Amino acid sequence: MTLKLHKAHLLTGIFCLWALISHATRPTVQPSNLSVNNINCNSVNLNWSDGDGKMRIIVAREGAMPTYSPADGTAYSPDPTFGQGTEYDAPNKNYIVYNGTGVNYVLIKNLLPGKTYYFVMYEHDNDPTSTLYLTANAPSISVTTYDASLSFSTLVLDSCQMSNRFTFTNTSTSTIPGVKYYFDFGNSDTSSKTPVTHHFTGAGLVNVYLRTITSYTGCPSSYVRNVRIFQKKVAYIDRTLFKDTQCLENNFYRLETKPIIGQFPLSNQYKWFMGNGDSSTFPKQKYKYKTSGIFKIQLELTIYFNNLITNCKDTLSYNVTVLPSPVGSLSINDTVQCLKHNKFIFNNPDNTLNYFKWYFGDNDSSDLQTVTHRYKSIGNYKVIHVAFANTGCKGRDTVDVKVLPDLNSGFNGLDTFYCANKTVDLITPTVTGGTFSGYPMSGNDLTPNTVGSHTLTYILKDKYCSDTSAQNFRIAPVPNPYIGRDTAICSALNYNIKTTEPGKYLWNTGDTTSVISVSNTGSYYVNVTLGKCSASDTMSIIFSQAPKVQLGLDTVLCKGGGLWLNASSPKSTYLWSTGSTDSAIYAFNAGKYKVTVSNPCGSVQDSMYIFLQNEYCDLFMANAFSPGNDWVNNVFMPRGRNITVKLFQIYNRWGELVFETDQNNVGWDGTYQGEYVQEGLYIWKLFYNTANGPYIKKNNAFGQILLIR
Repeated sequence: MTLKLHKAHLLTGIFCLWALISHATRPTVQPSNLSVNNINCNSVNLNWSDGDGKMRIIVAREGAMPTYSPADGTAYSPDPTFGQGTEYDAPNKNYIVYNGTGVNYVLIKNLLPGKTYYFVMYEHDNDPTSTLYLTANAPSISVTTYDASLSFSTLVLDSCQMSNRFTFTNTSTSTIPGVKYYFDFGNSDTSSKTPVTHHFTGAGLVNVYLRTITSYTGCPSSYVRNVRIFQKKVAYIDRTLFKDTQCLENNFYRLETKPIIGQFPLSNQYKWFMGNGDSSTFPKQKYKYKTSGIFKIQLELTIYFNNLITNCKDTLSYNVTVLPSPVGSLSINDTVQCLKHNKFIFNNPDNTLNYFKWYFGDNDSSDLQTVTHRYKSIGNYKVIHVAFANTGCKGRDTVDVKVLPDLNSGFNGLDTFYCANKTVDLITPTVTGGTFSGYPMSGNDLTPNTVGSHTLTYILKDKYCSDTSAQNFRIAPVPNPYIGRDTAICSALNYNIKTTEPGKYLWNTGDTTSVISVSNTGSYYVNVTLGKCSASDTMSIIFSQAPKVQLGLDTVLCKGGGLWLNASSPKSTYLWSTGSTDSAIYAFNAGKYKVTVSNPCGSVQDSMYIFLQNEYCDLFMANAFSPGNDWVNNVFMPRGRNITVKLFQIYNRWGELVFETDQNNVGWDGTYQGEYVQEGLYIWKLFYNTANGPYIKKNNAFGQILLIR
């Protein structure tokens, strides 16, 4: 029994030992104090404090936190060269950069400059058969590598060997803290300034370096550019090819340059400046000046390398004199003139001349310095001028002149004398397009209403010529006689008519005095003449008495009748109660008729009453008739005083026309179409005219007639 118990305990102990050997323990404490140092452009160093596991592993990723964490039971091979190991969770690019124990740091390499990297660290138990990882609360850190871009710019102020100047400006960018730079000019000269201007002593290609004082692993420490210093070329002008002083006429300058060739094969640009604003870029020149004067010819030689300007130049200059032409300054008063009064004045004001000759183009010439010439006919002429100067220069010049036909500014229609009035005269120019002056005009119309002596001028102009015509005329005053208004004389005495207007008098009575005496009714006028002008005035005189009027006694008119009322009186006016202003009227209606008759000697009135009868006084129609053979009242017809039948009609009671006539003294015999009609009532209509004074009055009437058998 004791032995069995001992075996049982032994088996229990062996089982526990196997359990301890066969099963690893997961760590419970993560690493701490994860930090970075020794940051460079392509590497960083990670540091930490260990947790309670036996080993630790680091997952890295560029640009964001890792998306992968280690899995239990998985063994990982680390590679501190980022990106060289196994990629996890593709394409997110997670890499294991550390998996170990013993040291608590690791250098991560192969990083890119200026990039941010993220690291997460995990503890694990390093079990060889089934590794257990602590993934909760894993520490992480990120770091950005340094970045440096070295560069500088170069400003070429002068690239010639003797005077070169270059300005260098540091344009580098860097995130390295406290980095310092300096320029190394390749000849033991250095400078930490920026910008800095430097001069090189020799010609050729020189390397210039920009360097950093502090060096970081993977970061650039220098940058190099070269500059080129050119050996200066000297310009040369061959002045044996021309004379410095020439005359303007036919002057000719041949310019040529041959630069001294240096050790460098370079291209050259030539630029000539002629001193008058003209320039050229050809090595050889043939130039002619168009004006006289002293001109400074300049040559500028510029060196080019690979078609780029080097700012290496050479310049030289010299003066040439162009003597003035003896004909270049001639003047003329006007090159276009009209034939009438043409006068061309030619002049050469140059006081250095000793010979003149003018050829006018019309077989005439002159050897005067200033000459006046007149052409005898219209046309175009070429004037040639030849002159010699004391300087030895001679010249020949031409100028074109033109002689135009004369303009005709005449006009017609103007008289030399007018009596002042408002009658318009049309003045007609020979050539239109000109302007009148001297007297007010309305277009070409002249109204002679301003007394006095005048001159009318017509001016005709074009681009080159003008012509003026003038005519004189006089406007005399017109008499203004006045002998009075029309008047009436209400007595038998004579009446004196007179005018105070000065002049000669002629009355329609034959009298020639300023006063005449008249005694008869009529019109009288006088004509007064003053010089060549005359005028007249007229007045009417009525010798009269107060008017008289008598309309007559009150009157009774038959129906349709009228009465002629006459109130005529010499030289009178009339106003009737009807509104009429005639001397006589017809009265057709009942009522009071009143008239007022007036003349300069007074007014009178008269009136009368007219009563109107209700029956026609000029028409008699029977009420019945008995046609038959008894010859008594057997025809029905209109009867009256001075009536004219226009239409007489008979209708039966059904409206049927049984008789019709337009003749006087013709009646109805009681038949229709040759047969007697039956007795009874019939309707009659009558249209007739009656005389009413000087007028014909149209009338109509209708009624009934009883036919009896």
